[in-house]
Amino acid sequence: IKVPEPKTKEQLKLEELNNSLKNSNIGDHIKLDNLYFFNNSARLLPNSEPVLYELLCVMNDNPKLVIEIQGHICCKSPNQKEGVSTARARAVYNYLIRNKIKRERMSFKGYGVTSPVHPIPEKTTQEEDENRRVEILIIEN
Repeated sequence: IKVPEPKTKEQLKLEELNNSLKNSNIGDHIKLDNLYFFNNSARLLPNSEPVLYELLCVMNDNPKLVIEIQGHICCKSPNQKEGVSTARARAVYNYLIRNKIKRERMSFKGYGVTSPVHPIPEKTTQEEDENRRVEILIIEN
């Protein structure tokens, strides 16, 4: 009897993201964990590549999935523009476009600080990190 190799952390995270997207309903929000950008920019840090690849695999495995990529930022007053959050959502969108995901299956939008997880101003750097995020909104599944 051949014993299967234990799954890597990356394989387990891909399965988790894949399951959450497959089992999601229209209107659900799924946070992309471990997606990091350089400070105050839309340039992705190199250690974000695995989560982008996970999302790409999920999109390839679920051809009926239609999503909105949503960018959120922290630490700003609500009347400031959503430029960075929009650019970050667009960066994820562009990655998927470059990897042959059809435009018709995706859109992107920046929400600035309009939908924080924690009240602004945040009390800790952890709260700032949790407000600074990219989420996927399920449009069709």
